[in-house]
Amino acid sequence: MASDSPDPVDSSARPAPRTLEDWLQAVGEAAAFFTCLPLGRGAPRFRAVDTLPIWPVVGLAIGLAAGIDLAIARWLGAAPWLAAVVGLLTAVVLTGALHEDGLADTTDAFGVANADRTRRLEILRDSRIGTYGALALMFSLLLRVAALTQIIVVAGTGGGLLALAATHALSRGAMVWPINGSKPARSDGLGAALGSPPAAIAGWTLAVGGGIAFVALLAVAPLAALLSAPLAVALAAGVTSVARQRIGGYTGDTLGATQQVVEIAVLALVALCVGGGR
Repeated sequence: MASDSPDPVDSSARPAPRTLEDWLQAVGEAAAFFTCLPLGRGAPRFRAVDTLPIWPVVGLAIGLAAGIDLAIARWLGAAPWLAAVVGLLTAVVLTGALHEDGLADTTDAFGVANADRTRRLEILRDSRIGTYGALALMFSLLLRVAALTQIIVVAGTGGGLLALAATHALSRGAMVWPINGSKPARSDGLGAALGSPPAAIAGWTLAVGGGIAFVALLAVAPLAALLSAPLAVALAAGVTSVARQRIGGYTGDTLGATQQVVEIAVLALVALCVGGGR
């Protein structure tokens, strides 16, 4: 979630989806927002805040696409590390590096010493990447490649595919935490457009993300299946707390940073759990 320009994803006049047809339409709208797929970019029919439980489902689809490409690379003879790179690259291309951009902007803004809130918000809107952002992207990719490589080596190609599906679903479910537990840092942009979801919507979003991750990881690393959701919530709460201290709330960039932090940590958790006996 990198963009903080005024975003048309929401309007108080839009209804909540109720029928199956409505929810299928909402899935298409969420997929169009989170990916670069040509799914039609007209005005959304539904309020994004009412369709948050779809976010982990879209994440699952992105993770499965990445996992399938990983499996194809392995079938073609790629080494585990190369297959891991292919899988991660698929997700980056599919999403247009949406969340990676948010991570880079957030670390640039939060890493500057002695900057006030106004200056940090200015940095978040600056499209240039600084030293902190470049380092964050480098370590993000290195950690994910290393973790995914270990998962493939120990748990096989199927384990890598399921790990990607789980982390992408759970990390997008975790993005509801700052939306529900904080407030937009500015009066315009994505955060202001989203608003505050009802507690039930936030709960369902976390439940869907956590449920998908639990089922996907159960056959790969049962301990990781149990710990992944609590870890995701703890990290999302931590990023939310830092963002509240630095800028007074959340933005689209800090939501992207939340997704990245959770994805990295859960992949590392799975790698540690599958490799515990080695």
